[in-house]
Amino acid sequence: MNGSINAATVKELWSQRLKQNNNKVFLIESNRQYTYGEIGQLVDEKAALLTSSGIKQGDLVALQFELDVEDITTILACIKIGAVINPLNPHFDIDEVENLVNRFKPFAIISQKSVRGRDTINNFISLEHYQTKEIGDLKLFIRNDHLKPLFSDNIGKDTPIIIINTSGTSGLPKGVILSNKNVLSAERKYNRAFSITSNEMILLLSGMYHAIGFHHGLISTIMAGSTIVILQHYDINQVQQLLVKWPITCIDSLPTIMYDLLFKVKNLGKLRMLICGGDKIKDGILQKAKERKVPLYNCYGLTEAVPFSYTPPDYFAEHGKMTTAVTPMAGIKTRIVKDHRVIKKTNVQGLIEVAGPIIFKGYLNNLKKTTESFDGKWFITGDIGHYNQDGLFEIDGRSSDKIIRGGENISAHIIEDKIRSCHNIKDVAVLGVPDIRLGQRIGAFVVLDDGKQFLTKDELLDQLKEHKVDKKLWPEKLWVVDSLPKTANGKVKKYLLKNWLEGKIANEK
Repeated sequence: MNGSINAATVKELWSQRLKQNNNKVFLIESNRQYTYGEIGQLVDEKAALLTSSGIKQGDLVALQFELDVEDITTILACIKIGAVINPLNPHFDIDEVENLVNRFKPFAIISQKSVRGRDTINNFISLEHYQTKEIGDLKLFIRNDHLKPLFSDNIGKDTPIIIINTSGTSGLPKGVILSNKNVLSAERKYNRAFSITSNEMILLLSGMYHAIGFHHGLISTIMAGSTIVILQHYDINQVQQLLVKWPITCIDSLPTIMYDLLFKVKNLGKLRMLICGGDKIKDGILQKAKERKVPLYNCYGLTEAVPFSYTPPDYFAEHGKMTTAVTPMAGIKTRIVKDHRVIKKTNVQGLIEVAGPIIFKGYLNNLKKTTESFDGKWFITGDIGHYNQDGLFEIDGRSSDKIIRGGENISAHIIEDKIRSCHNIKDVAVLGVPDIRLGQRIGAFVVLDDGKQFLTKDELLDQLKEHKVDKKLWPEKLWVVDSLPKTANGKVKKYLLKNWLEGKIANEK
């Protein structure tokens, strides 16, 4: 790394990096290059603006931005002040935003006018308990009563720095509290595992609301003293142009992006590696990466533990560049548990648990869920895996009922509830259908109230549109069946549906 920095906080890391790399290019956006020093100046200006608006150390600040220079400078300005950031997905709708505001009660909410989506914070004319203020392209909501800051006034390694929201697979999104220690420990291990140095130029395609964007994009780059290229809106044609124009060496993203890169982009430029998280990499994508002579490494973690394991490059090469097996990063402990017993045998599935300095501090305002997520010092990931013959572990899926589509976690239960509200639906079961590009697509098995009638996918989608159901919850495959296989207590035996589906896919091949 360029000028190794031993900082206890991200604020210290940023300050020391500015001293060491003031004139080096830090960020590239829309062909404009910004040095560390230039971004530092913008951060100072933004910090002064936020301070004048009443934001101070320990305050929680929610942010809804596109991935651009203003997003990054606002985040760094909050960190400079000592505020705790809560980046919001720009695709969140009004209900999701209001729910988070009511539960988390941030002192300030900041949004851009340019944020995508039908309903964004910027569209709010007013917000209960908040004063509205517009500054240039920004709209600020500042809480009327400056409650005692949620977090400690002391700035140190254990102080929270960011709240990253989970996808809300099993209900409402949870706010994952991550401290300076969590974030810095994770990225030191990440940079060491993948040999990220000051010579790296990383193309970032994930927003700051996602662990890949904040951790492996922003923090990893500052830590290494390297350069980051950002793209406001993902477009594979623009990605191709950037790969030709700039000497981009690495992209860390989701399986969907990996598919697009490897199957649709002709010139991969100077790419030396691809890193993939969010879901297990399909063999077809690994094979394509092998053909194109770009290693595609698996990097596995969760928002609560970012990341804690990876595919070692040496092991990857030894196994023909066709493995997704992972091993814990330095200083991280993992184990596999089945029926409350630790499993050490190969090919025996169990729940993956992890311990170490990267593990989150807890869920914001949700002590019950925090307590339930730990077995002593061990964080229960909810993922199922097994050890292979080499002692590395393979990720086999989720213990919860979840679909991972393009790296996004979608609750099967929520989709089922939406479909049940449609006309002539007696019963429904939703599960993930394997897909090489997206990882999984949404499949629905439906039983009709009146079996003499018919139901096509288009007819079902028309009903969901009328009910204003978000498009991300629309089924992409539909099977109308006479009945669903169930247990004695009435639960659907989804493993039988999965077996049928696997057989159908195998026959079609």
